[in-house]
Amino acid sequence: MANEKRVSAMRRDFILSDRRRRSIRLALSALSAVVLGACGGGSGGGADINLPPIIEGKVSYDFVPTSATTNDDGTSQGYLDYAKTTQLPVRHALVELVSANGGAILGTTSTDDSGAYSIAVQAGEQAYVRVTAQASEGPAGTPNYLIRVRDNTAPEYLAAPGTAPIYAMRGGVFTTASRFTIVNLNAGSGWTGASYGATRTAAPFAILDQTVTAAQKLHQAAPDVPLPALNVFWSVNNRPDSDTSSNDADDDSSGNGSNNNAGLIETSHYEGRGAGTGLYILGAENVDTDEYDSSVIVHEYGHYVEGSVSRSDSVGGQHGSGNVLDMRVAFGEGFGNAFSSIMRGTPAYTDTAGPKQGRISVYLQLDRVPSYEEHAWYNESAVGNFIYEASQAASIGFTPMYRALLTGEKTTPAETSIFSFATALRPGLSDAGKQELDRLLAAVDVQGGAQLDEWGSQTSFPGDPADANPAVYPVYVWLAPGQTVTACTTNQFGTDNKLGNRRHLRVTIPAAGGYFFLATLKPGDTGVNDYYFYPFVMGQPLASVGGLYDFPAAGDYAVDVASNADLDPTTPAGTEPRCIDVTM
Repeated sequence: MANEKRVSAMRRDFILSDRRRRSIRLALSALSAVVLGACGGGSGGGADINLPPIIEGKVSYDFVPTSATTNDDGTSQGYLDYAKTTQLPVRHALVELVSANGGAILGTTSTDDSGAYSIAVQAGEQAYVRVTAQASEGPAGTPNYLIRVRDNTAPEYLAAPGTAPIYAMRGGVFTTASRFTIVNLNAGSGWTGASYGATRTAAPFAILDQTVTAAQKLHQAAPDVPLPALNVFWSVNNRPDSDTSSNDADDDSSGNGSNNNAGLIETSHYEGRGAGTGLYILGAENVDTDEYDSSVIVHEYGHYVEGSVSRSDSVGGQHGSGNVLDMRVAFGEGFGNAFSSIMRGTPAYTDTAGPKQGRISVYLQLDRVPSYEEHAWYNESAVGNFIYEASQAASIGFTPMYRALLTGEKTTPAETSIFSFATALRPGLSDAGKQELDRLLAAVDVQGGAQLDEWGSQTSFPGDPADANPAVYPVYVWLAPGQTVTACTTNQFGTDNKLGNRRHLRVTIPAAGGYFFLATLKPGDTGVNDYYFYPFVMGQPLASVGGLYDFPAAGDYAVDVASNADLDPTTPAGTEPRCIDVTM
């Protein structure tokens, strides 16, 4: 298979064992696949001569952990700690016995949770073992999950991303024995002490292992919900466009195929549209590598979960510490951070970067909100803490939260946010769970209890109402046909994806049909802004013909009003909102 050449250039050692199978102790190399052969023959009296010859062994990979510390001033420092490299099992990955000439597959199986595998074969075959960075569990036709790690910088990607080569490692050629042969393989990190001086065989398997952990936990929470097949794209050439670290910003928007093929992926992210749908993971040495940044990989996997079995209305874009975000972005990124910690079983979230992967670019503790962050529904850290704490609460837990994502959050007519998520979650909780949920919501300025709804109707400015920004409060402005309301936007918190860049409307349609929106500038408004309307049907944009929007049924819909001035990053920040009259 042509794909295997990407990770198969590695040293091969041959170690003969004695015939006593249970006494064999196998040495694994940190930098190479190790092939261990055993001569045939029985192991003593009582052997069943009818048993077929067996190829068996274990598959592992080098995992490099992060060492991080927090200083007294709240800053952090850390690095990938190669000195503490450990070997972890490659779980539920495809294992093939391949003929020496590569022309035939002689046997196929998968590793188990310990990385072990076993294949029945014919004796006397010249063959090698190949392990592919592809994992699944469950029925072949409808697996619980199917994950493949591919090379987006291979030529095949441009023709069809789903045909890009899947990474694999292989051992050396051996002759199958008459009873059993043991073949253990380890994917080495490639780290030689100062650089990646050898093939980075472990990287795709490290990425695969983190996604398998998350997929298994999701299956435990909802055994009846299979996860759609997922491609994860990684390459040693994957780097930010500017060749600098991604710092604490993600861009989870759709990318450009030719840029992806060149490895210019901006940052590790999830692309949810088009043929190139999948996770894209950084791999540029001395710039930003994420194959061992488990926090980042599972964060992006969380975006895949939102986009594939639930729903995310996030507009993407840059985000980071202290940002005041559009509620959809705050929820999406807060969810990604919290999901990562929930799946990995730790509140710590780290991202390494820089020369020798020697600094921390992101350090979070999901079980707390830093003092310099706002404890509010538009703050990523606050929302992440809310989700994480809810998952850890004995009266709530992750399973009902996942079910809420699969049901009410997926079908809400409102835009996805902490409001819609909490509204979907609350009915399924016990009285104790509802009390805990309300307590956590109050901490981020969200009205709980019977007043909680997906539109945030009862959420108001926590200070003097006279000081409330009309571009922010109320969360939605309610509009019906024949009415006129004032809609305000602002760029005082930034542009593109910040709070107030888009005015959220809750539009109530009395009957299916076509409706127009009319925008009228306020007296004295000297702006030359073009205003746009974005109606949504459960998160999907509603098409228009000549400005006429065809609403499919009676009911409530979310509509965004946006101004070019508030979306354009070159527009100077203003302190006063821009307001228009909107008539439907």
